[in-house]
Amino acid sequence: MTHIQLPISKSIANRVLVLQALNGEPLMDVSAVSIPEDVRLMHNALDAITHGADEVNVENCGTAMRFLTAYCAQLEGQSVVINCSERMKKRPIGQLVTALISCGADIWYEDQVGFPPLRIRGKKLVKPVLTQVSGEPLTIPIPESSQYISALIMIGIDAASKADSPYIHMTRAVCARWAAGERQIEERDWSSAAFWYEYVALHGGRLHLDGLIDSPLQGDCILATWFKRLGVQTTFDSEGVVIEKTRRALHLPYVIDFTNNPDLYPVMAITCKQLHVPMLAMGTESQRIKESDRLLSVKTQQTQGDHRMAMALLAADMKCDDVECVRKSYPGFYEQLCQLRG
Repeated sequence: MTHIQLPISKSIANRVLVLQALNGEPLMDVSAVSIPEDVRLMHNALDAITHGADEVNVENCGTAMRFLTAYCAQLEGQSVVINCSERMKKRPIGQLVTALISCGADIWYEDQVGFPPLRIRGKKLVKPVLTQVSGEPLTIPIPESSQYISALIMIGIDAASKADSPYIHMTRAVCARWAAGERQIEERDWSSAAFWYEYVALHGGRLHLDGLIDSPLQGDCILATWFKRLGVQTTFDSEGVVIEKTRRALHLPYVIDFTNNPDLYPVMAITCKQLHVPMLAMGTESQRIKESDRLLSVKTQQTQGDHRMAMALLAADMKCDDVECVRKSYPGFYEQLCQLRG
C-alpha cells in the first residue's frame, strides 16, 4: 500500500499566521519545501508589514487579500498598499471594505471600485453597536466569500451572517484554541486529500493518507461521504486514513450542494464526468470568483492558473496546461503522482 504525505492545511495555517501577527508573536517557520505557496506568501506579507513595508503584493491569493485587508485596517498609524495579480483584480472585495469602513477604517480603491488593489491607512476601529432592529452586530447577510466574515472575526469584530460555512466555524474554533493557549494548530489538509480520492475512484487501488484525521475544523472532510457513492471506502486508523476502491460508482444523477465546500467543486465535477455519473451542482455562485472561473475551467478543461483545476485534471490523467500552479496549495503533488504511476 502506497503512503501519501499530504501538506498542512493552508486554511488553518493562514489563520494562525494572522493571530501570531496580531499578538506580536514570532511567525511560524515556512522554510520546509512542503509548505504551500499561499502560506509562504501570507507569512512574507505579514513579515514585511510588521517591519514597516508600505506595499505588499498578494498575487492571486484571495485568502491573503481578504485577511490582510482587515489586518492592515486596524494597524494604527501605518499605511499599506495591498497589490495583486490581474486575476485578483477581478475578484470582488467590496463587501469586506464596506464593513470595515462602517467600523471607521480608512480604505481606498486604487483602481476599480469594489475590487483590489487597496490603499489602507490603519487606525483604531470601532466595533459596531448592536442594532435595535435585529439585535445583531455588523452583518454581511450573504457574503460573496466566507473569508470576509473570518477576516473580521480575527480582528475582534464579531460579524454576523446567514452563511453557515465550515470555514467560519474553523475561524471561530482556531481563535478559541488560540485564546485557550494552544499555539501549535496544525493538521493535514482534507482539501488536498480530495485528489487522491479522485485518483482511487478513477484508477482503483488502495492508498494511505498519512496523518489525516477526522477533523472538526475542516469541513472538506465531507468528501469521505461524497466519494462513498463513487465507490471509495474510507477507513481511519491510528496513523491516518486508508482509501480504496471497493465497488463501482452508482450511475444515477448525483445532486451535490457546494455552498459550504466550494473547493471540492473541480474534483467532484471531473471525477463524475470521467465516471459518467450525471452531477447536478448546486451552490456554485462563488465558483466564478475563485483562482479561475471554475465553471468555465471545468467546461473547457483548462486550468487558467488554478491549482485545484490542475490537480483535478492530473489525477484523472487528463491534459494539464499548467502543472506548476499546484504549488499554491500542494507543492509535492505532481512528484507524488508521478511516483505512484511509476
